[in-house]
Amino acid sequence: MKTMFAAVAVAALATAAAPLPALAGAKIGTLSCKSQGTINQIVSSSETVLCRYIPFGKFHGTETYVGTLDTYGVDLGITGRTLMTWSVLAASFEAGEPASLAGTYYGTSIDASFAVGVGAKSLIGGPERGFTLQPTSVQIQEGVNATVGVARLTLQNADATPVVYKP
Repeated sequence: MKTMFAAVAVAALATAAAPLPALAGAKIGTLSCKSQGTINQIVSSSETVLCRYIPFGKFHGTETYVGTLDTYGVDLGITGRTLMTWSVLAASFEAGEPASLAGTYYGTSIDASFAVGVGAKSLIGGPERGFTLQPTSVQIQEGVNATVGVARLTLQNADATPVVYKP
């Protein structure tokens, strides 16, 4: 029980201590990420994600990213396939931007599942901490787990690197 309270306190402090970006009012697209899941390590977990960014506007193509999602805090159980979807908000936006969402994002994570479960991660980061990833819907996952903590999502452009992913 003390561990859970400590993890919640760490998550709250980390979120409060993180520098906030400028007002992120321009919704510029949607980011969807899939993973095969992970075995959580009590105080942390790490999983590989394959993501697709769909910008608004018919003249912009989709972008593919590969990344790592790390969670620190109370993290118990095993997760299977997971689907996460975020609205991408930009602190400032000019035509042709962003060139890439590649970068590191930080925020909070809350997940729970028993066979099928839900979760949410709200993240801030990317190039010059100029993006906010707001959950557009509840994360869908398989497995048995409970997580409360701090999340770090690291994205890299995947277009130049072939990635094998089995949905």
